[in-house]
Amino acid sequence: MLASSSWAAAQTKCSDYELKVYQNGQEVDMKNSPLVSSLSLVLVGDTSCASMIAYRFKSAELTLVREKTLVLPAIKTNKPEVDLTEFKKVYQPGDQLVIEVEGSTEEATADVEPEEGGETLSYSVVVNWPLQ
Repeated sequence: MLASSSWAAAQTKCSDYELKVYQNGQEVDMKNSPLVSSLSLVLVGDTSCASMIAYRFKSAELTLVREKTLVLPAIKTNKPEVDLTEFKKVYQPGDQLVIEVEGSTEEATADVEPEEGGETLSYSVVVNWPLQ
């Protein structure tokens, strides 16, 4: 079962974090799959690192592109759960879904919750999903 929130635990001072997309608790293959009608955006980091970081989701913009042209206006959201029903109605195989997620990170320790303090860094992750 996948639980989603605006905070996600991950690691810092390791390899870059990556964006994962889930539908109904199952990870979506963003290399070989068609567009889904709804999704959850989750950032994950390298679990082998010692220092913990909390990723705070701030916003996302999702754009459906066909041959370098916008198909519909972008979807802008401040929640990690996104309804793509309107995009699904018009997308065609070969289209691209460009996902840009913005947020911040706060370094946390075992004794301190991310909301209580720590170093804050802004981040932006952009993913290009070629749709089948």
